[in-house]
Order: sequence, then C-alpha cells, then structure tokens
Amino acid sequence: MVSKVQQWDTTDWGKTVSAVGVGSRLYTVERDGTLYATHAVSGDSKVIGEGYNTRLLVANGLTDGDLFAIERNGNLYRIDRKTGDWEALAEDGDWSDTVAADAAGNLLYTIERDGTLYVTDLDNFDDDSIELDEGYDTKALWAAGEHVYVLENDGTLYRVHGETGDSECVGAAGAYSDTLAATVHNGAFYAVEDDGAIGVTSLEDGGYTEHTGDDFSDVRHLFSAAGKLYAIDRAGALSVVSFD
Repeated sequence: MVSKVQQWDTTDWGKTVSAVGVGSRLYTVERDGTLYATHAVSGDSKVIGEGYNTRLLVANGLTDGDLFAIERNGNLYRIDRKTGDWEALAEDGDWSDTVAADAAGNLLYTIERDGTLYVTDLDNFDDDSIELDEGYDTKALWAAGEHVYVLENDGTLYRVHGETGDSECVGAAGAYSDTLAATVHNGAFYAVEDDGAIGVTSLEDGGYTEHTGDDFSDVRHLFSAAGKLYAIDRAGALSVVSFD
C-alpha cells in the first residue's frame, strides 16, 4: 500500500520546474526564476536566488554539498546553499544541448541531445569534459555511488559505470515506458506509472515490486530529501510518499 501524505496543506509548488533535496532542505526552482529552500520538517521557506531561467537543478550530495543550475541559455552555475551566492562556472552556453544531468561529489554527468554522455570535473573546470559513451535518447539520469542510471525515452533503464562508461540494462528493455516521474532513492529506482501505481526496482538485484493505493498519476516531480521520498503533483501539492 502506498499513500500520499500532503505537507503543510498548501499548493505552493504548482510552478516548480525542478526539485532536489540536500540534508533537511528541499530546493525548488520556479518558472519565474525564483529558487526556494524549504525545511523538510517545519516547512519554513526562504528565497535563495531570483531572476534566473533554470532548466535543470542538481546537487552533488544527499546530506551536504552545493547546488548546480543549468540555465535555458546553456550557462552553468554553482549555488552556495547557505549564502545563496551564485557562481558562474560557464557563461558561454556550453550546456545548451543538455537534456539530463546529475552530480556526485566533484563530478557532473550530462547527456546531450545528440546522445553523448559526458562527465565534467567540477574541481578542475578548465579541463575538458570526458566523453563516457554515446547513442542515448534520454529522459532523465541520476548519479548514485559509482554508477549513473539513465532512463531512456523508450522506457529502458541503464546502469552506466561512472568511470568506464560500460553499461547494462536494469530490468527488461522498455520496462519503464509508462513512467511519468522517477528518481533514485535508498538504493532503489522509484517510478510513477501512468496507471497511478509506483514501481520500485532494487538497483542491487533488479527485483521489482509494484505498489498500489493512492493515485499518483498526477505527479510531476519525484525526488529524495531528508531520507524520505517526496512528490509534487500538478495542483502544486507537496507530499511525502508513504509505503505501508
């Protein structure tokens, strides 16, 4: 049984473009370019950035670290979560073709429209990005441990080694073709399916379990924060996903 536990009885997240969790905070960027930090327990929220046009927001740690924003014009920024300072890492539009991204430690993983998977050292930004693999047609990706998990538009999920680029399917090819929103959380791949259920796949052994209960077919964003799984629906409600 899976259920939604709505937080704080508000629908303030209806214009969220991208969301990520670090430590006890939820970070969300809105269509108007405002970046918010919200405490996962109290619900207290503050603005830590304005006036940007962010397309992808990622973090390089689950409990600590920085945020990184890829703008619609392809510029890349590092964001200090505590001060709200934005540091331009690249303002030449180099990431304008990026369709999916995530970070782990000092590494930023990106996939371009042409299907190329790159890794960039965020501590040595003057070095060229390294091409890990090519031929992808990607919907989203997540960095976890030494691997990158790539969800293709045809519903195939790949496990890609973050150093060698070697890849293998997780589950059957096309198994996640009905996925509306997804994330990696606590060693598993969570996928909201178009029938409203949530499928959970172990990233260790590929075991799959489908959870039914509340209807999740209206969920737009799924992400991990403060050790919990969060969902934002089309109405703008933020909920904790609870498994009984």
